[in-house]
Amino acid sequence: MKRLAYAAVAASFVPLVVGLVAVRPATAVTSGYEQYALTALASGVRTAGDVGASGGLVTLDTGSAYVNARLDAAPSSGVLADPYEPGTLARTVVGQVNAGAGEQVLDVPDAEAQYPGEGKGDFTSVPPVSNPPVTSAGGSATAKATETSAEGTATGSGLAVAGAFDSGTSSSSVKLSVDPASGVATAAARTVVSRVVVGPLELRDLVADASITTSGDTHTPKASLTVGGASVAGQAVTIDQDGVQAVGTPLVPGSTVQDATKQANTVLTQAGIAVHAAEVVRTSSTRSAAADTGGVVISLITAELPNGLAPGNRLEVVVGGVSLTETDEPPVPVLALPVDVPPVTAPVAEVPPVTTTTVIPGTPGIPGSVDEPVTGAPVVAAPQSSPAAFLVGGRRLSAAATLAAFAVWQFLTLGTATLYAVVDRRRRVAARLAAL
Repeated sequence: MKRLAYAAVAASFVPLVVGLVAVRPATAVTSGYEQYALTALASGVRTAGDVGASGGLVTLDTGSAYVNARLDAAPSSGVLADPYEPGTLARTVVGQVNAGAGEQVLDVPDAEAQYPGEGKGDFTSVPPVSNPPVTSAGGSATAKATETSAEGTATGSGLAVAGAFDSGTSSSSVKLSVDPASGVATAAARTVVSRVVVGPLELRDLVADASITTSGDTHTPKASLTVGGASVAGQAVTIDQDGVQAVGTPLVPGSTVQDATKQANTVLTQAGIAVHAAEVVRTSSTRSAAADTGGVVISLITAELPNGLAPGNRLEVVVGGVSLTETDEPPVPVLALPVDVPPVTAPVAEVPPVTTTTVIPGTPGIPGSVDEPVTGAPVVAAPQSSPAAFLVGGRRLSAAATLAAFAVWQFLTLGTATLYAVVDRRRRVAARLAAL
């Protein structure tokens, strides 16, 4: 009897086990990326503003070791890499000159690649360029674009703006890649600047690194900015979001570090220079991520030269700027719903109406000579009946089969407790008899 009870209990759990095995939540299904977009921008030195100390007034948005890349689900990708980025004004002038001549007269030395299209470009050696007030010492660049990747490198031997700043060698690299089927994307960029001098301020060995890695809904951004050394008029300093802080031994004997910090900031103010480290950004969600090294931001504001010989400078220089973004969307799940398709029956051919002529003896119009027609109530056919049925898993089950299955289920779930109680009662009775 115990075996029967245990078997009934085990049988009652069969439907539950089958449901757990057969039914899986939608979130358990692994999917890739249906839509995605990655961007990257890296530059050793970037400028924005107006320079007038060298004569005239020139608007600058230039850069050195400049790499700009993108990758999206079109699919398409593109890379632009410059040892020296001349800026919007210079590119506009080059375009106008070439358009007016009907041929390429001027050229901007860069490496460009795109997909679909020309998937590879490089400049192994770019000669020095002098376009006052900007001077570039030359460099090299490479670019490559495919359906699932985009990468570029740029090295600038030097960049200088007369009356504003001078920078040494800088290099940048960018790489974007994606595997849409697996839902994996990576973005990485790095820039290194050997030296930048802005008046009394000097920066050395600056390194900016940023990356984004994704796997499904997990997005991990990283960003860091490291300045190997900095000084103001020979005094060693550190640069943070609040500005400049003196470190090491003060140059003036007997002064404190606080005195050295005050002296360094006074020197910068007199030169029209403000400097700070921009905030490093790392943000992420289940569908996007961003990483930005910020960079060291140097603002240079100087008055015009005496007697109005030249306007002043209003220039912003960003050293070590790297910015990455990533967004994605998974495929929209398709729900398969059962459809009850009724059986298709061939249409019944219609029978044309038949006219029957009946000849009735007698004389029309004379009562009694024509037999009265026999009339009766119309006969209505009973509607066809079909047995009741249920649709389960796309199959039709009769009402009898459904009720039988329900009865078995009720017996297993409700009868188990009763059966167990009977078995337990018999066990206790047997125990009492044995005790006697």
